[in-house]
Amino acid sequence: MLEPDLAAPKDACQPSRELLIAWLLLLLARRAGHGYDLHRQLEAHAVCAESGAMYRALRKLECDGCAESSWAKSVAGPRRRLYRITQRGREELEELVGAITLKRDVHAAFLHAHGSALR
Repeated sequence: MLEPDLAAPKDACQPSRELLIAWLLLLLARRAGHGYDLHRQLEAHAVCAESGAMYRALRKLECDGCAESSWAKSVAGPRRRLYRITQRGREELEELVGAITLKRDVHAAFLHAHGSALR
């Protein structure tokens, strides 16, 4: 029999790569942002993404044509890379929303079946 792990794993709130990309596209669809700002917004939504994973995802979005970036002057400190969503990124976001919705529905069906089985 499997022993339940009572302590939540350290990476319990770490999103999958697909979900991290979806979150970044959603945040960029709302407004352009630089890395530090995007990371803070992820944390505000309880998404615990490591900064390295986030920057790799942003680079992938750029390579795939879903985001673009440019250097922007900062009021204080060094210039920052400002990320913006592209039309391709908006289309990808909608595709990801469909995939995430399907997964949610499958998970909900499982939980419902599990609850019914225990009654």
